[in-house]
Amino acid sequence: MTPAIFPIRLRISTAYLVMGKRAVLVDTGSPGEEERILRGLGRYNVERERLALLLHTHGHVDHAGSTRALKERLRIPAAVHRGDAGKLRAGHSGELIPLRFSGRVLKWILNPRFPAVEPDLEIEEGYSLEEFGIPAAVVHTPGHTPGSISVLFEDGRAIAGDLMMGGALGGLYHPTEPCYHYFAEDLPELRRSIRKLLERGAKTIFLGHGGPLEAGRVRERFAGDITGLGVNP
Repeated sequence: MTPAIFPIRLRISTAYLVMGKRAVLVDTGSPGEEERILRGLGRYNVERERLALLLHTHGHVDHAGSTRALKERLRIPAAVHRGDAGKLRAGHSGELIPLRFSGRVLKWILNPRFPAVEPDLEIEEGYSLEEFGIPAAVVHTPGHTPGSISVLFEDGRAIAGDLMMGGALGGLYHPTEPCYHYFAEDLPELRRSIRKLLERGAKTIFLGHGGPLEAGRVRERFAGDITGLGVNP
């Protein structure tokens, strides 16, 4: 069964509902967005009992902010890469390192705190979602944060969180044009991760802000930054 991917548009980010034999929610938006997410489940005719997992692409406030509320409401596990598990436990995004002027401005506007939550699963490279009814695997794609991941499906679709951004103003303009996110804790590592995801066969990349992006446009945009980089397996 080929999973369906449905976006749930939130205030400043996008969560994704992945539907196969069961359903997985990728990211939970900012604090206080649990009702909007639950309405999204209803819009796609997903019974709450079918939702099996809350999976995080990383541990920032706009991607994990409603996790505690959803865990309490739905009684389902939350998963995050072990590199970002501390962010969920602390309820804090950690240091935001801007890549450009707009990021420096946003850094002082954004509140990095969110309700702390204990992750049930600390996942790593290659983790399979088969047990949750989704034929897809986790690819560790650090750089934006140490524990950033992408979810790669067999047909080349990928959900990549903030590995990149589509367009300007968080995807409001030209959402299918690839660009760097406002923040990255390790820019060289981020570039290796972009190359890694492409080399793993990603064709269409869904993002937390803007997108989706086509692999050809990503290669074209970042060719000068990712050519010749060594990539970890």
